[in-house]
Amino acid sequence: MHMAIEISPEETDKYINKTAEYVHKYGLNMVAILMIEAAKPLSYIGGQLGRVFLSPFLPAFGEGIELGGEKFLIIFEQRENVDKLLKRIEELNNEEEEREKERKAQEKTRREKAGEKAPKKKGWRRFLSF
Repeated sequence: MHMAIEISPEETDKYINKTAEYVHKYGLNMVAILMIEAAKPLSYIGGQLGRVFLSPFLPAFGEGIELGGEKFLIIFEQRENVDKLLKRIEELNNEEEEREKERKAQEKTRREKAGEKAPKKKGWRRFLSF
């Protein structure tokens, strides 16, 4: 059943951020970007199909799930929200890469100050000179 639901821009951003954080939490950034980019032209059709095939089962899980699922379908039917989701996933990925680079640089300076050697390379990388 299609409900007439009003969704505020703040609530839209909340759903987008929560979805992006779940994707990032499980380390599926690149896979999600690839799949979302491939399915982006069909986002409206996917939302309509979700209403047809998923909406009848959502009331069985409770009113909160039913309302949340309906909002999710409405939000991600719109292509600009799909683009916002992709952008947010990429931002989270870039932030994580920057933190990792900073951590590696700090580890390297710590090793240099302590006079330690770099850790031995493992596997096939030990045969490379760089």
